[in-house]
Amino acid sequence: MAKRFLPLLSGLILLLLPLVSPCRAEDISSAGRAVDLVKTDLENFYLARPNLIRLGIGIAGGGLIANTNMDRYIRDRYQEDLRSNGTDQAAKIAKVPGEGLVAMPVYIGIYGAGVLLRNPTMEDWAQRSFRATVVGAPALLFLQVATGAERPTNGDSKWRPFHSSHGASGHAFIGGIPFITAAKMAENPYLKGVFYGLSTFTGLSRINDDAHYFSQAALGWYLAYVSSDVVLKTDKGREGKTDITFVPVGNGFAVTFHRDF
Repeated sequence: MAKRFLPLLSGLILLLLPLVSPCRAEDISSAGRAVDLVKTDLENFYLARPNLIRLGIGIAGGGLIANTNMDRYIRDRYQEDLRSNGTDQAAKIAKVPGEGLVAMPVYIGIYGAGVLLRNPTMEDWAQRSFRATVVGAPALLFLQVATGAERPTNGDSKWRPFHSSHGASGHAFIGGIPFITAAKMAENPYLKGVFYGLSTFTGLSRINDDAHYFSQAALGWYLAYVSSDVVLKTDKGREGKTDITFVPVGNGFAVTFHRDF
């Protein structure tokens, strides 16, 4: 499991390096805002009662499917009646966004391009996707081992705490976040629908490849949705807020102001 998430952890380190390197006054202010945002994201995800209730409902729904014959039935019907060479080829493409080694450099690259091009949409999409990955990753890792479910090729999907580490699909989680984030940023309802549809493709590729049961792919996607929603809640809560930061410069201090609109 650790090897599978090494690319993700590496991406987090790369993206955080600019925040801890020597920088100008405005960079220090930006770093402080970034830390504050992530802290608020984590609080909204793990401490806010409404979100904990929402998480509990989603986990309970996944458990209902996993601990009955529903998962095995869905798996057998798909593998016997729907899987083909065509779906295998499509799954190879759909799996790519769920690779941490792909997702994290994409966020870094698009964020950097957004800064250079002064495109706030690119910046917002990249940093929101990154934050959603950070906030949901601990819950994902915990549920993977806490449920203890097996892959379809190794056993059934029934939950046996800490027996195995496949209770939620990491690919479905990582691959769902960028499209869910884009859907939440889109104003056109049809475009929202397209992005939400695309967000399920990585999870479906894992079902196609017989790497995860339906409940495991669904739980990974659900964590991606909740994580992205929490990030949006944080940003909406900061609209209109003004930050005042005192930054040491030489023998004195610089005062920076930042207001979110």
